[in-house]
Amino acid sequence: MNEFLSPKQVGQALGTSESSVKRWCDQGLLNSVKTGGGHRRIPLQEALRFAREQKHAVVEPQLLSLPSTEDRKARRIDGCQDRFTEALLSSNESACHAIVCDLFMAGHSLGQIFDEVFVEAFRRIGEKWECHEAEVYQERCSCEIALRVMHDLRRKQLPPNPALTALGATIEGDQYALPLAMSELVLRSVGWDARLLGTSIPLDSMAAAVRTHQPKVFWLSVSYIVNEREFITGFNQLFETASQVGTAIIVGGRALTARIRPQLRYCAFCDTMSHLEQLGKTLIQQSESSVQNSKSSLSHD
Repeated sequence: MNEFLSPKQVGQALGTSESSVKRWCDQGLLNSVKTGGGHRRIPLQEALRFAREQKHAVVEPQLLSLPSTEDRKARRIDGCQDRFTEALLSSNESACHAIVCDLFMAGHSLGQIFDEVFVEAFRRIGEKWECHEAEVYQERCSCEIALRVMHDLRRKQLPPNPALTALGATIEGDQYALPLAMSELVLRSVGWDARLLGTSIPLDSMAAAVRTHQPKVFWLSVSYIVNEREFITGFNQLFETASQVGTAIIVGGRALTARIRPQLRYCAFCDTMSHLEQLGKTLIQQSESSVQNSKSSLSHD
C-alpha cells in the first residue's frame, strides 16, 4: 500500500482541523513528505500509526481505509473471542476485519491480538469440529479469511528496517500457514523486515536460503513433523549452517514437544506470539547496543 493523504484528509479522518495536523507534522509527531509542488502528504500507514499510538478517535474510518463498525467501543480483548469465532464460522469476513481493526487501532499489540483472539478462536473451532458442531469446510474457510485479514494488517504496517532481515518457513509436510503468517506480522510490527519462504520447505532448501540471504534471524513454525529422526538431523544441520553466517535460529510450534526440543539446537524457543514479539524487540535492542559499543570503541581508538 503506497497511499498518501493530505493534512485536510487526515484532519477529517480524526475529527480535527487541518492546522492541527500541520502542527503535529512541524512538531515531528506525524511524519510527512513534500510533493514536487511543496504540498504536504502523509503516508496512510503513518496516519494509522499516529492515530493508534496517540489513541486518537477516528471519526471517518473510510478515509484511513478502515472498516466502519456499528460499535466503535468494541476495542477490548475480552468478548472479542466469541464474536471473532462466530464471524469466522459464519464466513462474515467484513465482521472479522472490523473486529481486528478495532483492536489494532485501540493499541493492542499484534502478539496479544493473535494469542488471545486468533489462537483462541481456532482452538474453539477445532473443538467444535471434534464434537461434530462444525464442518471441515468451515474450518478451512476460517483459515482463508484469517489469512486475508492478516494480509490487510500487513498493508497497514509501517515499512520495516531493511537492515533487520528475517526469513521464516515451515518444514516439509507442514502446511499450517496461519502460525507462520502471524509470526511474520509480529516480527514486522517491532521493526524486522520479515519475509516468508513459504510452507512445506525442505530443511536443506532452508539452509540454501540462509547461505544466500544471510538473514539476521531465521524462524521456523513447526506444527507437524512427518519423520522425527529426519527432522532432528536436518534441523541441527540447518543450525550449523546458520551459525556459520551469524543467523539466529528461532523456533516455535505445537509439534516441538518436551521430548523433541532437547534434541534440537536453536537460539530461542517461543511458545506464544507475545513471546516472539518481546524476543524481536530484545534482539533489536541487542543489535543497537552492539553497534553503539562498536562506535564507542572506534572513537576511543
